[in-house]
Amino acid sequence: MSDENQTTDQSTSASETSIKAVTGALVGAVGAVNPIAGIAVGVAKEFADPYVVRAFDKIRSVREQRAINALSVGSNEAELPLDRMVHTIETNPELLNLMSETVQAAMQTPLASKIVALGKCLGRGVRDETTVDAEFIYVRGLAEIEAPEVKVMEVLDQPTKPAPQDYAQPSWPGWRRPEILDDLPGFTATLDASLARLTAAGMIKDDGIGRLPPDEDSEKEMWILTDFGKRCLSLLRAVSPSSP
Repeated sequence: MSDENQTTDQSTSASETSIKAVTGALVGAVGAVNPIAGIAVGVAKEFADPYVVRAFDKIRSVREQRAINALSVGSNEAELPLDRMVHTIETNPELLNLMSETVQAAMQTPLASKIVALGKCLGRGVRDETTVDAEFIYVRGLAEIEAPEVKVMEVLDQPTKPAPQDYAQPSWPGWRRPEILDDLPGFTATLDASLARLTAAGMIKDDGIGRLPPDEDSEKEMWILTDFGKRCLSLLRAVSPSSP
């Protein structure tokens, strides 16, 4: 093996060791407040059923891999090797906080596009430290949503439906509940929860407030994506071919 290849292998090994150490510590930290994540490495392991422990071990392994995937995306976005990115983060408390939030959000989601989006936010913060506060807001917002909310966002990103002839505009100014449920019929019992979660995250708003409906029986709510919501949706859609 050439010296160059040996150096590359050593660098890769050091990088992987560093990343695993970071993610392992964070998984352990989550486990300290989340028994499902932590039981496999906690003192209760010896008292648990072996099949339960095996399931918890699997959960922990999956969560750790999600964290590694997010950090890998972050290093690509930051245009830095993983070990150098982690070293850069270690020297900046704000970046450490951003990485912690990113990794914890990534560990808890099965949504691959969200893991990529979180990693991109981390990488952008590393690449330009003046954006760390903004990236933290993106990470915090993304942490609040999962696949059902993303489906609602994708509906709201489409052109709105035509309005009745006696309405002031040719199309509704936003998405009404009946039209949302036409596209997402399985959300009848849960749409309120998804709309509330997206509103709390700052990703959607009701643009029907203050508007006069064509009649008293009409739906008054007109849901639209905020600019922040549009940017978050773009992040969720920006899955590069090289992303894990």
